[in-house]
Amino acid sequence: MNPMIAVLIVASALCCDTIYSINGLTSPVRYVDKQQGYFIGIEKNKFTIGTAIDDIKKSSNDLPQVDGPVEDCSSRGFRCRSIGYLVFAIQNGRRHSAEYTVGPRILIKRLSNGGWRGSATCSMITRSGCARHIDVNKLVVAYQYEVSPAGILKSVKIQNWDDSGKLLSNQNLILVSEIGLKLN
Repeated sequence: MNPMIAVLIVASALCCDTIYSINGLTSPVRYVDKQQGYFIGIEKNKFTIGTAIDDIKKSSNDLPQVDGPVEDCSSRGFRCRSIGYLVFAIQNGRRHSAEYTVGPRILIKRLSNGGWRGSATCSMITRSGCARHIDVNKLVVAYQYEVSPAGILKSVKIQNWDDSGKLLSNQNLILVSEIGLKLN
């Protein structure tokens, strides 16, 4: 079993109000993969993430719903927010690219429109999120995200693998609400 799924199963027992349908997600900030039924909802500084119960199409894409605080992981060099094991960082300053290594390894590139694209890899999930050690031959989670020039998270693509290196699931979340997660 994928370690990330094991952590989510344990956490889901203590979770939030169950979301049965993507259409029932009422959080002010919403990222949705309508094909997979996967979502991230954010209200104030609390997130809920997982698969809407009635929107499960394949058992391999059924990720338990969990909730928790949206953490501010900003530092002198980065503006950053984390949602569980997902960390979204953009650089402070004008450099074209940067690398974030607190938790997942994230390569951050500045886009021509002034926004950012991040590519993150994680080879081990712990209770506190993605471990710092990265073994590129054994990925558990990889994700890519785009941030607008205003510092708003616009989209997230997540890939989950099992212990043998087989791709388990793939989510493509896009911002569907009028407001999004602000990193700065």
